[in-house]
Amino acid sequence: MIRITILEIASFFLPFLIFFIWRWQSNSEHPIEATPTLRLAAIGAGLSILVLISLVMLESSQGSHEGEVYVPPRVVDGRVVPGHFVPVEEFEAGNPATGETTEPQ
Repeated sequence: MIRITILEIASFFLPFLIFFIWRWQSNSEHPIEATPTLRLAAIGAGLSILVLISLVMLESSQGSHEGEVYVPPRVVDGRVVPGHFVPVEEFEAGNPATGETTEPQ
């Protein structure tokens, strides 16, 4: 888990590092002035939060599975049956092919 966190933090700071190296190595007529690091970080964090909120809103506004129950993946007769949604009525009646009832997790 720490490796993933370090990777995400490094991915966030990499563009800033590349920019600073580029400014340091460039032969520009303009000297390097104080870069608004705090402002850039705040803007980046704000944009990240906006993207997160928009993705959550998009996911919640799209069609959901109301009236259906999720049946998780399971092994039946040596074969893996992928997880899927079934209507509540079919779920409550059980699986007529195997005679077993499934329970939601």
